[in-house]
Parts: sequence; C-alpha cells; structure tokens
Amino acid sequence: MSPSKLSFYLDENMDPEIAEQLRRRGLDALSARDVSLLKVSDDVQLRYAAVHGRVLCTKDSGFANPANWDIEHGGIAYFPDSSVSIGYIVRALQEVYRDETAESMKNSLRYL
Repeated sequence: MSPSKLSFYLDENMDPEIAEQLRRRGLDALSARDVSLLKVSDDVQLRYAAVHGRVLCTKDSGFANPANWDIEHGGIAYFPDSSVSIGYIVRALQEVYRDETAESMKNSLRYL
C-alpha cells in the first residue's frame, strides 16, 4: 500500500494563483476563493481543511501556535514571511508534497 499523498487548502491569506499553479503541476490544491470561504474565521478555515483531509496553507500567524487548535487536522504549512513570492510558495509546497505523506503531516505544523 503506497502512502497517501497530500492535498492542499490555501486560506484567504494566500494568493489563489498559488493553488492554480499547483494544479498545473498536477497537485491537488484549492483556495478559499475556490470554495467560497472568504472572510470566515480561522476556526472555519482549519475545520474545512480538516474535514477534507487537506493541509492548511497560510501566512496567518494565528495558526503558528499548535496549542490554539483542539481538533485533529491534516497539518498546517505556515509561511511566517508574508512577503515571500508566489514562486517561492509553490516550490516550498512542491517539496512538502514530495517529502511528506498525509500521515506524516497529520496534526503537524511546518514553518516554511
């Protein structure tokens, strides 16, 4: 049995173009805009990702402390430098996709 691959959910703090570029590269990625979850709470963002088994990708520092979250989730990919380019984020998430599995990301926080 092969390890399950990752899928990504980009919250509203991430440019939707990132999801588009990931999809062009064959990765499963959705943005908050794709699923009409703009201007909702962090809790709703994380719960959506968790219910759908997706890694939440964000620049929102509210997600930087794992103690803030009381639900099981598919992992959080956090970009603390809000000025990083779309290209940087796409490359970083491709590396996460290549190096991690759904199991290894579960309930984890990765600073990218």
